Amino acid sequence: MANCVGRVLTRLARKCQIAVGNALQQYNLTAAEEPFLMSVLNNEGLTQEELTAYVGVDKAAASRTVRSLEEKGFLVRVQDPKDKRQNRVYPTDKAREVGPKVRKELYKINLALTEDLTQEEDDQVYHLLVRIEENFKP
Repeated sequence: MANCVGRVLTRLARKCQIAVGNALQQYNLTAAEEPFLMSVLNNEGLTQEELTAYVGVDKAAASRTVRSLEEKGFLVRVQDPKDKRQNRVYPTDKAREVGPKVRKELYKINLALTEDLTQEEDDQVYHLLVRIEENFKP
């Protein structure tokens, strides 16, 4: 196979994880925690189950990550008053304070990824990657 898209995506994903991890270290956050934090900041009050689906990980990984963010003071879980089996997840003031800084770091990484691309190429890459993601059903 001459062009292996999966191999390139895997290498790129690893490089991005390293860059995100390095950039967020100053905020006591990991690359694995970032999507949870940003998802909760953008969608306050998600159930833990909804957050798990939104981020796209298994329940055990989501539970560990939410617990870690809770211990670090970024998130708080509150039992849903209408359904006692559900926990809703909310950002803390600490999360709201660090959120814009994290967004800025992620923006810088995205700029570095696309710095040599024209706007048209950037749009093409984005749309092609979205199509690849939608087509892939493991």
